[in-house]
Amino acid sequence: FLGAGDHDYNAALRLFGSPSMFASDLRLPAMPLNAVGESNWEILVRLGDDLTLINDDQLSALDSYRFFGYDEMKRPFWGYGVESARARVGSGEEIIVLMRSDDQTNIDKALCWMPLGKLYTRKQARLVHQVLDTEGPTEGAMHEILELFRDVFECAVETSWTYEKRLEFYHSFPFEELSTREAVLDFRPVLLGCAAFADFEFKFPECE
Repeated sequence: FLGAGDHDYNAALRLFGSPSMFASDLRLPAMPLNAVGESNWEILVRLGDDLTLINDDQLSALDSYRFFGYDEMKRPFWGYGVESARARVGSGEEIIVLMRSDDQTNIDKALCWMPLGKLYTRKQARLVHQVLDTEGPTEGAMHEILELFRDVFECAVETSWTYEKRLEFYHSFPFEELSTREAVLDFRPVLLGCAAFADFEFKFPECE
């Protein structure tokens, strides 16, 4: 799967090996005004807490991170909620989610902030919009992706990743090619073998 034509894996290697990161054609949205996002540490804690619930069958990985929505041009897309923030709206607050789209027929790996209230789980998308997630990952694959993200964010905390570097990571991560648990497990040593992790000792055990 690493040889698929629609995945620029060289971009992923540049992310982890080059100070210049990526070319300027990426859509990297700024944090919305009046919004407070998650820190690297808060993301790591959230992933750990969610994985505990998932391992105890109290939470679904797909229902928690896989969503359907419409972009600013009213085009439908499926994607992944990778971060959240609290934004001031009038005298109140709303939760907004950073979405990484994987629907390349409409949006090419776009990242965008969206209100949680405008996103739908797979069940909601089927019941409300009569839309099925036919190309998304299995529950096992999503679970392993979250395990991998947790390990990555252990490094992000220790090396103080910036907001921009996190977005570049989300953009380059090959969600589209990791639809099965086996694919994620195969990709794990490739990603963690990148230059940025060469001198980092992970505390979490790798999945077998």
